[in-house]
Amino acid sequence: MSELANKIVGVTGASAGVGRATAVEFARQGATVALLARGKAGLEGARAEVEAAGGKAWVQTLDVADADAVDAAAERIEAELGAIDIWVNNAMVTVLSPISQMTAGALA
Repeated sequence: MSELANKIVGVTGASAGVGRATAVEFARQGATVALLARGKAGLEGARAEVEAAGGKAWVQTLDVADADAVDAAAERIEAELGAIDIWVNNAMVTVLSPISQMTAGALA
């Protein structure tokens, strides 16, 4: 059995590309995967792939630029699935700023 079996994994940007492939691989290893992204259709496709790979999927549409929405989703994941073991920040927001001045609130 994989050491990822029964782990709870959150993946942002899970609707396509690297995020989707990452989510599916975690599912192949037996993890329950929380799929987070903006696109509902892409998330539903990712859900189907995660479940076909043998994993359990949990889906939430959100924009990672909304820090409060990400925090709320993490709280829901933990309330519904259990403690998050792994979090993959694959989605990104482009912000040009000195790192010392960057805050989650500045991204919105």
